[in-house]
Amino acid sequence: MATENYHHLSQDELALSEKLEHWFDQHRAEFVQDLLELVAFPSIGDEKLAAPGKPFGQEVENVFQHVIRKAQSYGFTTEQHDGYAISVLADTRDSVPELGLISHLDVVPPGDNWTFEPFKPFEKDGFVIGRGSSDNKGPALLDLYLLRAFRDLGVPLHHKLRIVYGGAEEIGMADIKYFAEHGPVPRFSIITDGAFPVNHAQKGGLNLVLHIPVGSVLTGVNAGVAENAVPATATLTLPASEAARLEQAIASLPEEQRQVLAIAAVEQNVQLTARGQSGHAAFPENTRNAIPLLLDALLAANLLEGDDLTAARIISQLLADPWGISAGFAAEDAPTGKLTLNGGLLTPHHNGLNLHLDIRYPLATDKDALLATLRKAIAPLNGTLSITSDASPIHVDKESELVKRLQQTYDTIAEVITEPYSMGGGTHARYLPNSITFGPGFRRIEGELFQGESVRTKPAFIPAGHGSPHGPDEFVVIENLKRAFKVYAVAIPRLDSWLEQGLIDGVH
Repeated sequence: MATENYHHLSQDELALSEKLEHWFDQHRAEFVQDLLELVAFPSIGDEKLAAPGKPFGQEVENVFQHVIRKAQSYGFTTEQHDGYAISVLADTRDSVPELGLISHLDVVPPGDNWTFEPFKPFEKDGFVIGRGSSDNKGPALLDLYLLRAFRDLGVPLHHKLRIVYGGAEEIGMADIKYFAEHGPVPRFSIITDGAFPVNHAQKGGLNLVLHIPVGSVLTGVNAGVAENAVPATATLTLPASEAARLEQAIASLPEEQRQVLAIAAVEQNVQLTARGQSGHAAFPENTRNAIPLLLDALLAANLLEGDDLTAARIISQLLADPWGISAGFAAEDAPTGKLTLNGGLLTPHHNGLNLHLDIRYPLATDKDALLATLRKAIAPLNGTLSITSDASPIHVDKESELVKRLQQTYDTIAEVITEPYSMGGGTHARYLPNSITFGPGFRRIEGELFQGESVRTKPAFIPAGHGSPHGPDEFVVIENLKRAFKVYAVAIPRLDSWLEQGLIDGVH
């Protein structure tokens, strides 16, 4: 069957799309209420809080059990995968191959600068605000509603649908690694944790900890909430006796530096805070890391000497830009784009500081040279480097039948002409065999349209720079989730048919 046949929708597809759109409209208020309940769970995965059957802590287990109860109330079968993940099954047919919809229910910590309470979500003007609303609880709930709609409308499929919800996507993906090893792994899966159209490549993900010895001043520095989030604030805590000297030194700085700084008394101490702009480490555009803002202010105010002075210069240079240029290991290629570098956490540790780095590297990266550059940078203080995780880049040929068919399906429904994209964000596609990331979000491109309408809408009631995944005042657009619903209404039956006919490369 020629790929070109998918540049139009059949009459049956048009009829099904209209039915599913009508179904979503009928259930929209219920969807919003279910999403508010889901976002209210502070499901921050933490392996340090592991307990028997709860490898990522009680909060992740709580959200798992909530979704299990919800799915069962809708009449679905559920499975639990030793606390690493859960499954929801659309039907109980035996000896039928499965098509997976893969998502996650864990979230990153809220961080600073929120206008609203991160785990007290609300809906206003078609937006749901709350940590995890976009990444990835809105999409996760969309999967469940797709199962309901397909069942209610009697959509015939050769495969049975299996949703898999993981609980550690944000902290290393041990959830999907476990599921990929222990199964049952679907014949093929759509990862619903990205953007449309088709994600054909992802940068490698390298997480490092640099231990940098410092003097007496910088041991009071603290910044960040997660490696994969740009720190919104960075603080230096000093004894209260240093307040006058600190205030005088900061007052001498140019206005541009002073406007991002604040000094406050905290118990028996004085605290200097630098305020930046948070966001996802993989998408550093329009973010501003607070760590170099703080260190540059201390350097300009001549408040550091000795090891503190050396350490501040080293860290500031490493984090001066999010592309690795100042650090000395920038890289870029056509399939996967630019390297990104985020200093996500800076914490005191054993007479020094631990700087946690999140590096998303393209295929063209010389990783050995990158590590050598970092070791050389911290050598003046006898610093050490440890690798906490390293996920290699993934790449699917843009000319493969899978990519071309999904791409053309999206373009036909959205009435646009697009290209498959690569990204720095990592999804479960890194570790789950026979899978690809396809929606349900939309890319960060100005002027992006879906059926002639803009998808780049933003709440008027949150500050500029807020609203991104991993940032403050995270939000999801309900109308955009409905648009994704319309795409999947056609794409899932098509993929089901292609698999049945053996038309997808490498899938048997």
